[in-house]
Amino acid sequence: MRLADLQRRLGRCLLEGRSDPAVLERLADPPEQRERRLAVYRNNVRHALLSVLEAAFPVVRQLVGAECFAATMLAFVARHPPGQPVLYRYGDRLPDFLADFSPLAEPWPWLPDVARLEWARNEALFAPEAEPLTPARLAAVPPADLPGWRPSLHPSARLLGSIWPVHAIWDAHQPEGGALEAVELDQAESVLVWRQAGTVRQRPLQPGEWALLIALAAKRPLAQAVEAAAGQDANFDFPVALARLLGAAVLVAPNPESGGHELGDAPDDHFVVRRPVADREERRR
Repeated sequence: MRLADLQRRLGRCLLEGRSDPAVLERLADPPEQRERRLAVYRNNVRHALLSVLEAAFPVVRQLVGAECFAATMLAFVARHPPGQPVLYRYGDRLPDFLADFSPLAEPWPWLPDVARLEWARNEALFAPEAEPLTPARLAAVPPADLPGWRPSLHPSARLLGSIWPVHAIWDAHQPEGGALEAVELDQAESVLVWRQAGTVRQRPLQPGEWALLIALAAKRPLAQAVEAAAGQDANFDFPVALARLLGAAVLVAPNPESGGHELGDAPDDHFVVRRPVADREERRR
């Protein structure tokens, strides 16, 4: 047997909870001890991966319960083992897995988007650092250059648009969060997630703020971003929104190497997911 084949078979034994005579016969233990020794190794591997997922998706675990969460995560581990030796990146495929996992997706249709929110928080925690845009730096930009200036989002920033009240659901499962009974499931929410001073933060966005940040994530000129925000919200107050974003250290200045003139058609990695409201009706049917 080739080494690669043996490794694949051993991986299936560990992640899928099955036994394989071809693997057992290559263990150095006495025959009567091989299955038990393999089971110890299997339990350690699965427990380690389960612990990683528990840390990344605590609200999902609260929503479905510890026992259901463990069983679901073991099914996920068997289907989607780690693809790289960096465990903090493990779990990015869980939201899509939950969306297709009918035992949970049918009773809890908002669960995949709650998982997307939690994964956005995980990405924000481990994202690179960058110098945030300050009021002083912004004031140094010549007024004539401001309309075409292209500030962008901090590398930790993530934008999540959902047809469900994902922020309210998440907040209701925090120690000092809102009341779960007050969550309106018919309320769609857009959420900004970012890291500030080493702490992951999040807040829901108004339509104008969402449009502004989506445009900035796509590296649109500032004037176009403000225009997009005003088009979504007639009451959008740009000075107020800008002051809030600067105070939260969400923005960064344009990259000097690109000259600030690149134009994107769509947001980059900051854009997490956005679903049309019509999708809610399709799910209900």
